[in-house]
Amino acid sequence: MRLMTHNVLQCNKKGVQNGFPLIIKATSMKYEETPFDKSFVSAMIPKIEYHALLKAVSEVQQCPNIAGMDKLGSLPVLPLAMPANPDEDEDFLRRLHTVLFDLSMLEGELVCPESGRVFPVNDGIPNMLLNDDEV
Repeated sequence: MRLMTHNVLQCNKKGVQNGFPLIIKATSMKYEETPFDKSFVSAMIPKIEYHALLKAVSEVQQCPNIAGMDKLGSLPVLPLAMPANPDEDEDFLRRLHTVLFDLSMLEGELVCPESGRVFPVNDGIPNMLLNDDEV
């Protein structure tokens, strides 16, 4: 599960008012470089909840096992606020691309910040299905 995917997921459990952003508890992550496409990353900016992305990056840094990190060295640092003209800042777009598309959560859990409901992530696939009594 890429962080771009995480940025659009939320808990839809009955009674939950604010199930976003889900808390990441990763046990296994993978870094795999993908081709950088400036126009694609720029097109994703309006769809991103930036504060949630910063929180996700912080949570991912706690993962004890990130395969392929030797190729990257360390996770890119994103500014605390979105730049005024992000489309014109190629360095920022490259860092954003790496965080959104090159990092994948393979194993772990996503936790609803309000209810504490745990959604498992296995083989990179988040299981967001709710039980009958939660719908």
